[in-house]
Amino acid sequence: MVVGGLQGVRADFAKDVARIHVEAVGGRENVDALKAFKATGVTHGERGELRFIMWAARPNALRIEITSGERTILQAWDGRSEPWLADSQTRRVSVMRGERADELKAEAEFDNPMLAGPDRKVSLDYVGMVEEGGRKLIKVFVTQKFTETSFIYLDPVSYLIVRRDVPRQRGDKRVILRTDYHDFRPVAGVMLPHRLVVSQAGKQVHETIIERIEANPRMAAELFELPGVKRK
Repeated sequence: MVVGGLQGVRADFAKDVARIHVEAVGGRENVDALKAFKATGVTHGERGELRFIMWAARPNALRIEITSGERTILQAWDGRSEPWLADSQTRRVSVMRGERADELKAEAEFDNPMLAGPDRKVSLDYVGMVEEGGRKLIKVFVTQKFTETSFIYLDPVSYLIVRRDVPRQRGDKRVILRTDYHDFRPVAGVMLPHRLVVSQAGKQVHETIIERIEANPRMAAELFELPGVKRK
């Protein structure tokens, strides 16, 4: 009974944190009104500087075009069929499978877990206050679709998400990808990060700087769909 009671308290506290987070980012009305966006920017990593354009739409459609020199690689998912990839250099279009497909599907979730409604199958559990890098943060354990887990860290003053740790499979190894979120600015009344730093085992993997975000742009329905496949 004690254990069950503690779990209930953690779940209730996590719901309170999520409620405050919704208000902190702009309120439910603004969050729901932001149904899509187009972002442009640059990513700095081991492969140098990569320019990108990203389209995202609720609930989980995503298209990313990454350009390096004269080569453009496109990854997209319409939220229904399998993700796909196109390469301007080889002029090939292929369906994505395995780890890469799973990661793109996870990245395509439009709302962060603290904003997701009950239909997104998200469970939140309050872990407690932790100290990271000399500052205290609220730590929440997230379970999505019953099996996908991660940890979210919120600033106790702003109630914005400043970090997320997500386990990923890399071959036969299980690694933790840490994303730190910075430079929050309002987009159609919703606070969104404009700088993201991804690291693994204490080493920075890449840094992404979003230069511009356009809220609710006009987008063709087939923007996310595999070319040559007719919609039903």
